[in-house]
Amino acid sequence: MTVDKHAATDGGLAGLQSDRSSEHLRQVASLRARGISNSIDLPQLVVCGDQSAGKSSVLEGLTSIPFPRADGVCTKFATEVILEHSEQEQSITASILPHSSRDVRTRQKLQGFHASLRGYDELPKVISKAGELMGLKGYGNNTEGPGFVEDVLRIKVVGRTGLHLSICDLPGLISVASEEQTEEDVATVDRMVDAYIEKPRTIILAIVQASNDIANQRIVKKSKTFDAAGQRTVGIITKPDLINKGTEARIASLAKNLDTTRLKLGFFLLKNPTPTEMQQSVTAVQRAANERFFFDSAGWREQKLDPDRLGIDKLREFLQRLLSQHIEQELPKVRDEIRTMILSTETDLNALPVERPSVAHLRMYLSSLAMQFHNLSVAALNGDYHTSSFGQFFSVSGDEVGSTRLRALVHQTNTEYATEMRTKGDGQPQKKRANGTMTCELPNGTRPFASFGSSTSSAFVTGPSPSSDDNKHAPAATTELEWVRQV
Repeated sequence: MTVDKHAATDGGLAGLQSDRSSEHLRQVASLRARGISNSIDLPQLVVCGDQSAGKSSVLEGLTSIPFPRADGVCTKFATEVILEHSEQEQSITASILPHSSRDVRTRQKLQGFHASLRGYDELPKVISKAGELMGLKGYGNNTEGPGFVEDVLRIKVVGRTGLHLSICDLPGLISVASEEQTEEDVATVDRMVDAYIEKPRTIILAIVQASNDIANQRIVKKSKTFDAAGQRTVGIITKPDLINKGTEARIASLAKNLDTTRLKLGFFLLKNPTPTEMQQSVTAVQRAANERFFFDSAGWREQKLDPDRLGIDKLREFLQRLLSQHIEQELPKVRDEIRTMILSTETDLNALPVERPSVAHLRMYLSSLAMQFHNLSVAALNGDYHTSSFGQFFSVSGDEVGSTRLRALVHQTNTEYATEMRTKGDGQPQKKRANGTMTCELPNGTRPFASFGSSTSSAFVTGPSPSSDDNKHAPAATTELEWVRQV
């Protein structure tokens, strides 16, 4: 995935509110709603970072949606936000996209969730209801359940948003397990984040804290694992107001993409609202003004930072163009992959047998199988290997008699037995017994199956001769065959 960094920064909002951009966003959103993303990678922006890195504030600044942050309810599952600029009256809808691991019944229940919001003040209630349906512990009446789930809550806003943007917010990476966040929760969040950022069409918005060494932040390690060249990762540095005075140069070097961690799409430097400002419900306009005032202070002004890389407004403009260009570039490839998948699926469907929707159809099918087995058995017994419809079943290679040709095998075994008896069963030296009967002089290690008077019709089997004790109980010649059978 290659993105033109300069093209993504030119032009501001002009031209971005186009019907073409909006249509592309709707196409991708529609594909994702139909579960296509489970089979085909779709272009998307994903916000991810360590816990307490300021992800929620960044997402609120980008979308102007006031997500509740006090109890962290938005960090328990992925949240996809779709913004479509339109002159029509604003509409806000919420729905759930169930994870592919859900069973059919649960998936249908989650897909049935749809909510229309009259305003953002209803958002906490909608999020709580969605979490309850997902089975999250602590939501609604759920006293048990997982701490995190892999389902997605989709919030779509159509109206005068000022931009066309689709972005997905993921739960923050957990550094250390605790009583509230178990090892299983740590593994679930890691798996969720990996599943998103490993996809080559995902643009990673990596949130990093200025107050922590970037090399120690888990999201940086993960992004390097899945995007070693840094071609699809945008670094977003938060909380620069919490660093010690005099250390601005270190953060400035990172923001200028001159540090040891470098990204093709570069870094942005943001100042999120302080807790006091959040309590005062600072507006988007006031937030932007506070950011400009902060970076205009002496400590930051002397760092000569790129103004196009400072503040939430510049980041929003950049991401609009970046996503639009990214979708424009990747959508033809997605279409080709969908066509290939359709052809493959149709081939698999055509290979399936005729549908059997009722018990009567099932009985007819089983009767057909029984008749086929009967005809196969008859063909095997009659030696009908060529004129029957089971030619492939009776096929052979070379001169060998196939193991499925029962009649031919019996005939071959009989022929071999007759040859054996003809060449080895006749012409043996004979002796006259005391009772007048004739017997063959057997080779060492063989004993008779039967002998009948002087007719010398005998068969032999290898093995030890009957013991003297057996001979004591040997019957007269007239019952000799029965004795041999007992032996």
